Amino acid sequence: MLPRLKSLKSRLALWVFLPTVLISAIDLLVTYINTDQVATLVQEQLLKGAAKIISEQISKVDGVYEISVPPAAVELFASKYQDRVLYSVRNNTGVLIAGNPELSVYKATLTTEQAAYFLSTIRGEPVRVIAYSHQLPSSGSKDYVITQVAQTLRGHDAFKSNLFYLTMREHLILLSIVLIGMMIAFRWTLRPLIEFGEKLLLRQPGSLEKLDEKTAPAEIRPVIFATNDYVARLDKTLASYEQFVANTAHQLRTSFAIITSQINYGHRNSHLDQTQKEVLNAIQKTILQGTKVINQLLVLAAVEQNRHANITRKSTQLADLIKNVMEELAPLAQQKNIELGIDVLDDIAIVDAPPYLLRELVSNLIDNAIQHMKTEGTITVSLSQVANEVLLSVIDNGVGIPLTEQQKVFDRFYRLDDSKPNSSGLGLAIVKEIGDSLNATIDLKTPDNGIGLQVDVRFPKSVSSV
Repeated sequence: MLPRLKSLKSRLALWVFLPTVLISAIDLLVTYINTDQVATLVQEQLLKGAAKIISEQISKVDGVYEISVPPAAVELFASKYQDRVLYSVRNNTGVLIAGNPELSVYKATLTTEQAAYFLSTIRGEPVRVIAYSHQLPSSGSKDYVITQVAQTLRGHDAFKSNLFYLTMREHLILLSIVLIGMMIAFRWTLRPLIEFGEKLLLRQPGSLEKLDEKTAPAEIRPVIFATNDYVARLDKTLASYEQFVANTAHQLRTSFAIITSQINYGHRNSHLDQTQKEVLNAIQKTILQGTKVINQLLVLAAVEQNRHANITRKSTQLADLIKNVMEELAPLAQQKNIELGIDVLDDIAIVDAPPYLLRELVSNLIDNAIQHMKTEGTITVSLSQVANEVLLSVIDNGVGIPLTEQQKVFDRFYRLDDSKPNSSGLGLAIVKEIGDSLNATIDLKTPDNGIGLQVDVRFPKSVSSV
């Protein structure tokens, strides 16, 4: 039993090429049989021609047979295969008049001008023989001769083989043409399916955009229709999940705000001892960290909800936005003795993106660098235009990220250093989500000096600035 083929091309090739090969094989078998018949017919015609030429040279004068066999009778069989040709002429009583006595008397009855063909063996070699009855001129009806001509089968077999090989060569050429044509046809026919697969591969991870079925071939439309239906149902499910996450985060943020107010009220109590103050401060710190995580979850939910929506692509000058973010994060950097600086800041660099998404991206990049600096250091931001891209780089001289971990840090809640309880593992995940929604590419690498981490974000340049 043939193994199940997983490739459509293989299946089509199997069910098209195999019948073609089968038909060709049957045709070759029929051709082989026919070539034997054709070769036999050709040899019989030569034998009959030679027998007639010899018979017409016989005459009877005064009861004596006279015969003169012309060379043409034997030259009919001339070929490169060097067949042996024998002949004999006998009267109606079987007496040999001329020729080779190895050709025995033909005992069957023949009417005038009748020919009979049969196979025989002479000197251990098969021959084809004709027995031809010929009435002598100016004699009675009973006065006739039987002329026999025999030829070996060398030329017959060679002619049959050549004819069969010629036909087989034509079949092989035909099969080759069919195979090549089939490959071209399959490639052309299945091209829409291959392009369909390529389009799916080019889609962004998590994309729920419906596929266009209007320009697709009729055979692919059921797949596209089913895919679009599944995408619609999945989008609805994810929207419900994202709404649930957003609602939960809002509720938690409200609860945390109430707890923070209560803690602040508790701090007003002048009778608190040092231990109680430390407990309240620890609770407040945890509440602040939880609030930060909730805000990050809300940002992720907003990005996911708006990824496939028609976001207004307002042209935003990234330089002013970077300055504002750095001013907001400057106090946090000063607390850790980290110097925030600007290397290059292109004031005319414009990106087609909502300002709030760009703000979240820049803020998370710089905040992530600050949070993971273990000692004093510097964080440098640069903004420039390269070809048709706007390049944002955030470079620090901290501990960096090992090459094996650089892709993992984009996963949600992945923490490179578990010793940092304040790290939520969502900063770079938010950067990645926003970057994907804006068709930006994000690369992590070690700076040229070999110390720290460099994050490069490449945005498509604004259409208005091209």
